Amino acid sequence: QVDHLGVSYLRDAAYWARFLAIAGFIFCGLFIVVAVLVVSLLSSLFNSVGASGTAGIGAIPIAFVYVGIAVLNFFPCLYLYNFAAKMHAALRGNDQDQLNTAFRNMRAFYRFVGVMMIIALGIFLLGILSMVFITAGAGKTA
Repeated sequence: QVDHLGVSYLRDAAYWARFLAIAGFIFCGLFIVVAVLVVSLLSSLFNSVGASGTAGIGAIPIAFVYVGIAVLNFFPCLYLYNFAAKMHAALRGNDQDQLNTAFRNMRAFYRFVGVMMIIALGIFLLGILSMVFITAGAGKTA
């Protein structure tokens, strides 16, 4: 049971979710394009300055990073888009199953983003701790 004000809020949230999901899909595509450009432009740059053909290998890891970012961004965008589509269908047809599916996609979106945030904070914390230990170790030897 959702009252009229709740329906209004959910409809508004679904519109914004669809906009953010489509913008995210566009950025995923742009990251893939940048990955291809990095490989082609850096390889041609190394060849134009007379570097050996193996010098262009450095572009491949950069391209993999961009593709990885695109893949990691794709899944939350997909969950967000599915939330928006199912929420619109649920509100149009007053369908409880579609509403439950919409909320399941919203939960998946927040769970995915939350896990990625925990991983990012862990990496950040490890980086800070390693900098503290490296700095403390360098201070003792000096």
